Amino acid sequence: MDGGDEPVTVRSAVAGSWQRSKSFNINVESRAAPVLSEAELYRCRADSALLSATARPAMQRAAEILGDASSMLILTDGAGHIIETLGDRRTIEDGREVHLQDGGCWREDKIGTNAIGTALAGGKPVQIHASEHFCERVQKWTCAAAPIFHPIDHELLGVIDISGPPSTFSSQSLALAVSIAGNMEGLISQTIKDQHERLMSCFREKQRRWASHDLLAIDRRGGIVHASPDALRKLSRHLSQTNDDLSYLRNLPFDRWPDDLGKRVVNMRTELVTEGDDELGAIIVFPSGQKPPETIARKRRRFMADAAPSGAAESSAANRGRIELAPVPVSAPALSKDGQTDLPFVANDPKVRQVCKNVASAARLQLPILICGQTGTGKEKLARFAHQSSGRKGAFVAVNCSALPEALVEAELFGYADGAFTGARKGGSPGLTREADGGTLFLDEIGDMPFALQAVLLRFLDDYTIRPVGGNARKVDVLVVSATNVDLGQAVTSRRFRPDLLYRLNTMQVTLPPLAERNDLPEIAQFFLAQISSATTLTAKAVAALSAQAWPGNIREFRGALARMALVAGETDNVIDESVVAMFATKPAVAAPQEQSLRELQRTQLRSVYAETGGNISETARRLGVCRNTVYRALEDNAEQ
Repeated sequence: MDGGDEPVTVRSAVAGSWQRSKSFNINVESRAAPVLSEAELYRCRADSALLSATARPAMQRAAEILGDASSMLILTDGAGHIIETLGDRRTIEDGREVHLQDGGCWREDKIGTNAIGTALAGGKPVQIHASEHFCERVQKWTCAAAPIFHPIDHELLGVIDISGPPSTFSSQSLALAVSIAGNMEGLISQTIKDQHERLMSCFREKQRRWASHDLLAIDRRGGIVHASPDALRKLSRHLSQTNDDLSYLRNLPFDRWPDDLGKRVVNMRTELVTEGDDELGAIIVFPSGQKPPETIARKRRRFMADAAPSGAAESSAANRGRIELAPVPVSAPALSKDGQTDLPFVANDPKVRQVCKNVASAARLQLPILICGQTGTGKEKLARFAHQSSGRKGAFVAVNCSALPEALVEAELFGYADGAFTGARKGGSPGLTREADGGTLFLDEIGDMPFALQAVLLRFLDDYTIRPVGGNARKVDVLVVSATNVDLGQAVTSRRFRPDLLYRLNTMQVTLPPLAERNDLPEIAQFFLAQISSATTLTAKAVAALSAQAWPGNIREFRGALARMALVAGETDNVIDESVVAMFATKPAVAAPQEQSLRELQRTQLRSVYAETGGNISETARRLGVCRNTVYRALEDNAEQ
């Protein structure tokens, strides 16, 4: 660091952290991290109450394992302050020497390179081993840390860290830290979902009492959970004048919300919603006023006139009146002119960019979307992007249509009341569709839904009303996104799919191209390598060799192959060249007719896969990348032979 030359043996993540530590003027002889006062630690714990409560069960389970491994488990808040430690008592006591204890602050600008601080700085899991620490006294430790993000707005909430002496530290500690962090994010998501449901219960009650007013529900972090279109318009108009949003509320004491919002937004009142000790959010009430000049229905008609494919206008007009109108979305991720988005996948190919633009536009107008494409092309990720683009605050609920049991399909989709049938769960079940209320219902493998069950779905799409088994009917507000690798037009012709259901689903139909037809494979490779192994690089010849492959499993197969290549490259120089690619090369695309390829597949694979799955038709179809009807026909052909 004194000479300015970066040793080749130092990982880039560590070297970058050293540079930051040097810019912070960290003294390498620093003896320990700074420590908060008791009052400051109490405030940090109070501010991170949700994180702590969610983390405690997972930490206690992991601490039992680490107690026998000379390691300790650490939870910090988003500023790097340690708020809880568990694990081996002797290790916890040794940590006090460098203030690796409750109240210790382990940001890079306080104690230099360390797993907690570097994970916070980079937003990625990281392990810092012994002498990789910037300060000499801390080099007696090896630590593995993973950041924890808020599941809705992706704010960095804190870090889970496993620390211990280098001599006994496990190579699996980083994987364990990542697993615990992921588990915590899932638990936080479930807690927020429960809080939103309780907030919405209050919102619906207020709506019934104040039918002449416009209402808007916001959660404890200032996120808009639900709103009438007029309420949303009024709030947006007031906030746009001050360039504010409501995210600042997360840091404002709850009891100050009414006064603060009353000063920022005129002619409104705020009612706080609490349940016991839980601060759920607030209901903002506006006096009713005139409707906006352009309704969402008019926007839809204008969009359909521009975006609908030829021949679809007649069917769209016939079904337009059946679309359930949803609240105007708050905001949506935008696509720039060069096609870059905040998608969790690469979209540099022109065809994919156009698909994303069409999906984003349709999602904002709450139009049903049908995503077609081969297995492994990323249909579910595109569906999640549609949910994100819609601005909807409800959940994204995925339903595998091919796996729905015919006898229980209505109960699974629409729920059932307590005691509705023998074996029903006590208290009943809300059903998958109601879970998606206010969000997105993703109907995966829609082309494999049994014909008899399609009528059940069609009835729901007529008026978006669910009828729980043994319960009362109620409307839901969902964005419907479907996906299939089946040619639905051919399925309609062969009477395996209802044409009226297709018309409901394909208001906006897009097709994701297979990987072999995309021109952004190099960018996709770099994107995956950054996730799999950031230290691994690709040579130009390796990229050319990858591009020449057929990739019948598309992006899903491609990512798995890259992971195997990175593993091999990691044993040498972390470089994937054409020789490494050749080790995992796929067979070239077969030029024979499709029917012959299918018959060959049936003879060589179907029986073994069918046996491996224990006779499960749906799982056999999923593994082979074909529809269930294809498996049925193949089994019949084999029986005849």
